[in-house]
Amino acid sequence: MKRAALLMGALLLTGCYRVQKPVQAQPGPANQAGQEGQATPVPRGDGKTLRVFIWSEYIDPDLVKAFEKANGVRVVLDTFESNEAMLAKLQGGGAQYDLAVPSNYVVQTMVRAGLLQPLNKSELPNLKNIAPGFLNADYDPGNVYSVPYQYAATGLAYNRERYVPQDTWAEIFGPDDRHSFVLLDDPREVIGAALKYLGFGANTTRVEELRAARDLLRRVVAKKGFQGFDGGPGTRNKLLAKTVDLGQIYVGDLLIATEEDENVQVLLPRQGTTISMDTLVVLKRSPNPALAHRFIDFILDAENGAQLSNYTYYATPNAAARPYLDDFLKDIPALNPPAAWLTDGRLDFIGELPAGRPQRLYDRIWTELKSR
Repeated sequence: MKRAALLMGALLLTGCYRVQKPVQAQPGPANQAGQEGQATPVPRGDGKTLRVFIWSEYIDPDLVKAFEKANGVRVVLDTFESNEAMLAKLQGGGAQYDLAVPSNYVVQTMVRAGLLQPLNKSELPNLKNIAPGFLNADYDPGNVYSVPYQYAATGLAYNRERYVPQDTWAEIFGPDDRHSFVLLDDPREVIGAALKYLGFGANTTRVEELRAARDLLRRVVAKKGFQGFDGGPGTRNKLLAKTVDLGQIYVGDLLIATEEDENVQVLLPRQGTTISMDTLVVLKRSPNPALAHRFIDFILDAENGAQLSNYTYYATPNAAARPYLDDFLKDIPALNPPAAWLTDGRLDFIGELPAGRPQRLYDRIWTELKSR
C-alpha cells in the first residue's frame, strides 16, 4: 500500500482495492517488470530466473533484491490488475511463469483448469510460521496447491469526530435510520455482510437465507441515510470529509486515512465479516519449480513476512512475523482479528460460488439493489 497515492487492482467477484506505497523507479532486475499483457522475455528453465505474475506493487522491491542476492538469481515481476486478467492470460497459453498470486476464491478454478502443480511441502520449512487458522481452508484443503500470502478483512469505518458506532452491523442493517452510510460497490461484500448480520454464512447457497438477505437489503437501501455504493477509496474520502457517518470498507483501504487523520477508524462487527486471502501458487508449466518453492519459503520467513506487510499495509497470516511488524500495524485491531474468529465462523473467506442457480441468485439480488 502507499501513503500518498493510489494504485488499485480490482478483484474478480469482490472488487477489493490494493493500495500501495509509491516507489521510485530503480535500475536492476527486480524492477524490470512487464506491463499487464506484455510479457518480459526471460530464459526458460535455467534455474537462474524466477518469473512471478503478481498484483501491481504488491511486494517490497527490497525483498526481491534480497532474494536475488542470496540466491544468485534474477526475479522478473509481471503484473496484473484482476484475477480475471490473470486467468485469461494463463489460460491463453501466454508466457510461462513460475509463480502467481491469485485470490483464494480462484484457486480451485485454477486447479480445474490444470494451471497449478501440487506443492512440495518438504521444500517449505517456513510453512510452520503460518497461523493455524489460515491453513487447511475450504478453498484449498490441506494447502495442496497454495500458501497464504496477504489478506484483507472488511469492516465498518467511521470518523469519530462525527459519530462513534457500536461494533455491530446493526448500525447499518438495523432499523435505526438516523445515520448516513455508504455500502461497498461489491455484490459479495454487501450480500455477505447482510448474511453475517442475519447469522448465516457469507457463502450460503440456501435459497431461504438468500431471500432473507435480499429482503433485509431492500429495506437498507430504502433508508434515507443510505448514500449509495462506493469503492474503498471513495468511502475513505467521504469519511475524511465528514460527509457520512459510516462506511463499509476494506480495512487496508482505510489505513491511509488513519495516518492522515487519526479520527478515521475502522472496526470489525461482532457478528463477523468477510475476508479475502491472496495466495502463492506454483504454476503447472513452471520452468523453475525448485526456485519457485525457494521463493515461497523466503516469503514465509518471519522477518521477510513482516517486511512485506510493513510495505503493503496488508495483514499477514504469518504468526511468526507479527513481532516484527511496525507498531502502526500492530495497533490496529481490525487488521489483527482475534484468532478465535478464524475457527468459530465469524470470519468467512469469500468462496467460489457453484455455477448455476446460486450464482444467479446473487446476481439477481445485486441487480435489484443497484436498480433502486
